[in-house]
Amino acid sequence: MGQKKSRHSSALSLDHVVLRRITSVTSFLPDEIQYFYYDFLKYAPSGYLTLADFEKLYRSLFQHGTSDNFAKYVFHAYDTNRDNIVDFEEFITGLYYTTKASPNEKIRWAFDLCDRDQDYQLDAIELDSIVQALYELSGNDMSRVETYDDAIERVRELFLTNQDDDKSTELLSSVTKSEFVDIVQKDTTIMKLIDCRSIINKRASKLENSNINSLKKQLKFKPSIHKSLSDSTLAATNKKD
Repeated sequence: MGQKKSRHSSALSLDHVVLRRITSVTSFLPDEIQYFYYDFLKYAPSGYLTLADFEKLYRSLFQHGTSDNFAKYVFHAYDTNRDNIVDFEEFITGLYYTTKASPNEKIRWAFDLCDRDQDYQLDAIELDSIVQALYELSGNDMSRVETYDDAIERVRELFLTNQDDDKSTELLSSVTKSEFVDIVQKDTTIMKLIDCRSIINKRASKLENSNINSLKKQLKFKPSIHKSLSDSTLAATNKKD
């Protein structure tokens, strides 16, 4: 994973092997990755982020809702090697999937976000849990559009209806990743939920005088040659949405 450097080093540069590995799976440029690495170590000199760090970040971004449940989803999705910490390589890869990835990549990442038991299927319990986390996260925003109970029913019908038998009223026990991708691509509402960047930017715009603006600027991925992306701080508490 990402190479750890001293916070006092004058040459905070990634190992070339790690840099190549990141560029091979994301669309970030080497200079962008290096700037992010510099900022990451300024906030996390230990070289990694914990679940508590993620929970703190999401509390800052979503002050009108309850974010801890959703923060756990994001943390576990970033923590690809399941060692209960997120190092820089995991962080920048997760940030790519929630911001610059293609729609298809975002959908597949969203499936992995929901698939907590990693059995490559989503059942009714997992679908209900992610809907609950999203409603807690949004405060009253989502309930103004659709009640929680209505959303649960719609999501179950959307993902667990037998697509091969229009006459069947019995819901399936689970949905596979390929089925999930096909369904989401046809549903603009679900696609908006998956676009984490738009949700984060909407919240961040309400905090113009806070350090959340640092995250908002970083998500645009336009590093300056003369100034680090987070000479202020790394996204309030910190991706990565």
